[in-house]
Amino acid sequence: MSSLLLGAAGGALVGARPRRAGPSAVATLAGLTLVGVAAHRSLSDALRRVGENRRSAHVRLSFVVPRPVGDVFRFCSDFANFPRFIGALREVEDFGDGRSHWIAWTPTGGVVSWDAITTKFVTNRVIAWRSASGSPVRTSGTLRFVPESNGDTCVKVTLDYCVVEGSFVDAVAALAIPRRAKALEKDIQRLAESAELFL
Repeated sequence: MSSLLLGAAGGALVGARPRRAGPSAVATLAGLTLVGVAAHRSLSDALRRVGENRRSAHVRLSFVVPRPVGDVFRFCSDFANFPRFIGALREVEDFGDGRSHWIAWTPTGGVVSWDAITTKFVTNRVIAWRSASGSPVRTSGTLRFVPESNGDTCVKVTLDYCVVEGSFVDAVAALAIPRRAKALEKDIQRLAESAELFL
């Protein structure tokens, strides 16, 4: 039964006036119980939605890496390198055939995993990927590599990330952490600041 119907039924029981004296306390208690269940469902649904929104990210940024395009592209084309600069990623296994398996930390310290498929790969130009159908995480990303006149590389990033399956506890825990987009932007920009990543 939906929260709205439960609430309405509970309200009807609480508001009902018996024609003569009788066990109205039972009806009132039953009505209050139904209203409480309806409110709890609405509240838990709202908390889950807000928490899941905080576990989503839409990143659009560009930055310059003081390395040649070939170096930056080679590093980024191996998804197994991503956990070295993205804190939420525990591990990425790149199978080398356009498929990869990603494992990320949840807000409560658990893990969520999904498979991804490379959708575009042009050497020294662009890499794009998306999560496989039915994954608990819906994600897609594109990295574009543009050589600068001084030999550096401009990296243009487009990344969308959304947890579509997850526990209520993880959704609520996400309310206490910074929005994922800001953390992702900061992590990704480490590429520009950490020369040791390319060693």
